[in-house]
Amino acid sequence: MTGGVFTLTADDAVARRVAAQGLADPVDDPCTVLRAWTVQDSPPGAALGALLARTVDLPVGWLDSALEERAVVAMYNARTATALLPSGDVAAFATALLPSGDDDAALKAILGQALPDHDGGYEEPVGLAVDAISSILDGRVLSRDDLHEELRGALPASMLPWCEGCRSHHARRGLLVLAGLHGRLCLAGKAGRQPRFARTDQWIGGWSPPSAAGTALVRRFLHAYGPATRQHFQAWSGLGTAHARALWDGLGEEVVPASLDGAAVTMLAVDGTEPGDGAGSVELGDRTDAGGIRLLAPGDPLLLGRDRETLIADAAVRTRLFGAIPTTGLVLSGGRPVATWKAKKGGKRLDATVDAFGAVDATALEAAFAQLAPHRGCTSASVSGL
Repeated sequence: MTGGVFTLTADDAVARRVAAQGLADPVDDPCTVLRAWTVQDSPPGAALGALLARTVDLPVGWLDSALEERAVVAMYNARTATALLPSGDVAAFATALLPSGDDDAALKAILGQALPDHDGGYEEPVGLAVDAISSILDGRVLSRDDLHEELRGALPASMLPWCEGCRSHHARRGLLVLAGLHGRLCLAGKAGRQPRFARTDQWIGGWSPPSAAGTALVRRFLHAYGPATRQHFQAWSGLGTAHARALWDGLGEEVVPASLDGAAVTMLAVDGTEPGDGAGSVELGDRTDAGGIRLLAPGDPLLLGRDRETLIADAAVRTRLFGAIPTTGLVLSGGRPVATWKAKKGGKRLDATVDAFGAVDATALEAAFAQLAPHRGCTSASVSGL
């Protein structure tokens, strides 16, 4: 600490995040990982990869079974990515992201281009859409196309813009996101290649959001991604500027100033987190070798931090890793980034290609891909590029 401010390097920050996100010490219960509110399944497979990297001996098929049994629920977050949460956390997570109904700027941040014919006054059309979706899904599970077909009969034309890709008029995802944040829409499996939707309150048997959910969201963010800035939180959460600032300021004295390679950032105070909140403290002095290999899939929580240069200093590696549509994963060894990877199925074999930029134990890496293979429907794995 220098002059009352915690001083960290990028290496310090990465070590803290690796420990805080369970990559140094995997847990037995996969739901513990999901209680961090950081796991998404965009692109598809990201959630499975996140669980594999953070869970001891994850059973093959565990995630599919948990979703089918409704112990885990998939829903759209404010960035329209698919978030995965334990069913008991869904109401808190959704409510944490929900703007007040008359906050046009906050609603617009989530709506995006969902209402192109509207310029403000979003409370009324959003309320109309949420009510329509709630009524249509009451006691039913519908495919995406079936839901949109019914919405075409329930919403005015101005709320159903033309989609060139689909060659039809339909409600855009921002409206579905807001219905989800109100507890009226979640993903409920698939109908062929389409998602199916259900009413979240009915899917999980109730809807009882806790108070101060927004504060819990910021606390979890800072635990997983701190030290960070409010702008990092806003980009990660997908919320509007004033909305994100209000939630951020709600932590009050739970946060302290810090310096990350000379830049002003914020972190949770060492003793400022609340036991049982799912965001336990990581002491500033804690460093870990995080022994062993961790395969981080595209879309892994660690890769969702908004200060990418802190995690990956090399601009060429960042270009490989952070494409517009993530297709490349990251290899950690001893808690440090050492390689990027891609994998595809070749029959019953998982073919992985690795591009190393640090020291990699080839034997340990091959063992990690062999462990991944059955979760990808394969019986063996091959690794090239080392």
